[in-house]
Amino acid sequence: MTIGRTGSKLFLELEDSFGTFDDLVTIKTRGEHRKEIIEQIRGNIGSWMNNPDFESVRSSSLDLAIIARVSPRRMKNQDIDNIAKVVMDALKKSEGDPRFLFYDDRQVVRLLVWKLEEAKCAGYNTDTLTISFRVHDNRKQMTLVEPKVM
Repeated sequence: MTIGRTGSKLFLELEDSFGTFDDLVTIKTRGEHRKEIIEQIRGNIGSWMNNPDFESVRSSSLDLAIIARVSPRRMKNQDIDNIAKVVMDALKKSEGDPRFLFYDDRQVVRLLVWKLEEAKCAGYNTDTLTISFRVHDNRKQMTLVEPKVM
């Protein structure tokens, strides 16, 4: 695995990813916040998920990588599987909503989820979410790499 940095921030994406998204998002997984955070993720990445180039892979089997950079408190208290569930629910097709990456989470055949502790910065939200995906290929490992600079 190669570890890249954007400024002082660790930045990685799935090797050969078809698309990558990175944004400030605090993943809240408790029941009362779940719908709110799913809508926030959809709102933040809606234009990314509406990319017409994604249409060719929306029905495919996918490899999905989720990297959540979280506060020290969330690092200690938040279950990684709950992070994955919330993010995957935000990415799948919802009735009448055009913002989606895949039709059903059964299409995700490999999932890499990494929870990293993000440095606290007084008065600022430093929690971030990076999502990258590609069409599944049994011959390729799920490897995180430094993104290619264009």
